[in-house]
Amino acid sequence: MELAEKLFHKSRREKLSSMLDENSLVIVLGSTNVARSYDDGYKFKQNKNFYYLTGFNEPNAVLVLAPGGMEVHDEKSKKIKKTKEILFVQKKDPLRETWVGRRLGYSNVKKELGIDTGMVNSKIGDVVADLISRDKYNKIYISLFDLNFLTGEVKEQLRGFESSWITLSTNVQIMDVNFLLAKMRSVKNEFEIEQVRYASTVTAAGFYNTIQMIKPDMFEYQVQALLEYHYKELGCQDVAFETIVAGGNNTCILHYNTNRNKLKSGDLLLIDSGAEFNYYNGDLTRTVPVNGKFTKEQREVYQIVLDAQYDVIKKIKPGVKLTDLKKYSVERLKKGMQKLGLLKKGFDVTKYTLHGVGHHIGLDTHDAVANKSIGKNDYDKLVAGNIITVEPGIYFPEDAKEIPERYRKIGVRIEDDVLVTKYGGEVLSDSLPKEIEDIEFLMME
Repeated sequence: MELAEKLFHKSRREKLSSMLDENSLVIVLGSTNVARSYDDGYKFKQNKNFYYLTGFNEPNAVLVLAPGGMEVHDEKSKKIKKTKEILFVQKKDPLRETWVGRRLGYSNVKKELGIDTGMVNSKIGDVVADLISRDKYNKIYISLFDLNFLTGEVKEQLRGFESSWITLSTNVQIMDVNFLLAKMRSVKNEFEIEQVRYASTVTAAGFYNTIQMIKPDMFEYQVQALLEYHYKELGCQDVAFETIVAGGNNTCILHYNTNRNKLKSGDLLLIDSGAEFNYYNGDLTRTVPVNGKFTKEQREVYQIVLDAQYDVIKKIKPGVKLTDLKKYSVERLKKGMQKLGLLKKGFDVTKYTLHGVGHHIGLDTHDAVANKSIGKNDYDKLVAGNIITVEPGIYFPEDAKEIPERYRKIGVRIEDDVLVTKYGGEVLSDSLPKEIEDIEFLMME
């Protein structure tokens, strides 16, 4: 692991510990392998909160933090050691490693990850049982969701911990750690910003290169293949989510990802996709004409959405509420549709706008961060270091009887990733064209 990454994850552990008192114990569970079929598993993806704190990308691992310290039997020295952090990992196994890849091993944890103490995961049950039997700890933080879905060898090791909850909970506060981590993850530091910036830049490059190649009679999945090829060519390990490539009336299905239809001349094509880099995500959407030229009606709807997006981005700054940006976006879209004569007075415009104007993005595409007003804490207000998407949309499906027929089967969404700075919003994906003339020029033969 590079030093910058090692220091980042260490800073996250220290930040979390600083939010707790000395009598707290934190247990953060990594992901386990999930079977895909009789003889294969799904591609391993690490638990995002676990990765945030460790940077470790192997299954069946557990991080234990104790802000006030804990005494454990050290595997290396065979003596009692005082530490504030332990990473439990899979034991070294030459035969298994020959088949599925190398394992870090507990003895390399400090050197490679910068985590003070490493232990084999077969010790987790005994260590946790020993720690909670002491009078020192009166608060235990753990993700109840992750514990509920835990499988495999770590699940077996923690059965005793789970079964002790009835008696344990009368003497110890058991709390979910996800809320604290959500507050932390909301504001990105420079290291995280650069990860998202790169993911967004690669996503934009993938779109740019792919859009030039779109032609009638291609299949949606061929566009997807081109896009994802460019992501990997530029060093991104995965996609942020299942790529959406939606032609014609499919543009009006928000999370369409079947991607099997043939593209027709005269239709629009909506692409919503993101590259993933070091677990951080980009998320962009562009809507383009399959034959390279927008029709009059397509241009009109597209320009309404584009103008709304520009106006929303101009309003982004610390202190502005994300929910207010949504309301403003809907108003701008409504006025645009009324100007075209597409909406009768009093008609509910949200029937055709369908979704909010954006969401936080980071380790998750819809980032698992605090984003609501709770008591005196208003997490709905943007602060410098937030990264959000801005993605207004209008969708007129083929069965929209209230809409003139020439506007039906038109779905338009335009999405960019925006960093909130003290000066306003910085569009991380501004290298990707979105003006009508620029898109048509890009698609010229």
